[in-house]
Amino acid sequence: MMTRSLFVLFVTAPLVGCLPSGDCGEADCAAFCAQAAAAPAAATTEQPAAAAQPAGTAKLSVFEADIVAPILEDVRGGVRAFDGEGIGICRGKRTCDEYLGNDVGELPPGDYVVKAELRVPNTGEGHAWSIDFATECETVRTTERGESRSSSQNSRNYEVRYAGEQRGYRLLPLQTITSPSNGGARNCKYTITAAHPDGDKVYTGSWATPDAG
Repeated sequence: MMTRSLFVLFVTAPLVGCLPSGDCGEADCAAFCAQAAAAPAAATTEQPAAAAQPAGTAKLSVFEADIVAPILEDVRGGVRAFDGEGIGICRGKRTCDEYLGNDVGELPPGDYVVKAELRVPNTGEGHAWSIDFATECETVRTTERGESRSSSQNSRNYEVRYAGEQRGYRLLPLQTITSPSNGGARNCKYTITAAHPDGDKVYTGSWATPDAG
């Protein structure tokens, strides 16, 4: 009998420590230990889920937002006209002496230019944005044999950069115009396509010149 008691004590002694008190049987102690072993494993499994949150989801502080918000607004605006007279047709040979607008109709005798003064986002020194300038003209020529029509297209690409807060990046002249025109009456239109994060912005205009002959 003494031998059996010592054997039971030897087997159960390591398990009794799992319980808050030793008042249990061997089966109860085994069940408690199984639960205790599973609890840390479950906690270890749940911890990575909380740590897996992407770092980029952190919200900006008020201080950070005050600095970043104007930069984002500027970039989202893309390349655009510097002001209400930033893009259009002017009277002048190489300079904008008088701003006339975008769709100006038939031009009186004189010299004119198409100009663009652009507000370019400030994205760091040396960083360039892109615009395309294109023209399409139809020429109508009247001779003794009758009327003939022809068309021509031209396009150029420009890199533009931030020029400051007080003035825009100037492309002047983009196109020179003389009225009347040699070789026939002309009806022309232009497009300026400026890069924009949500899709390119397109500015348009037109002019006409009578036949010099």
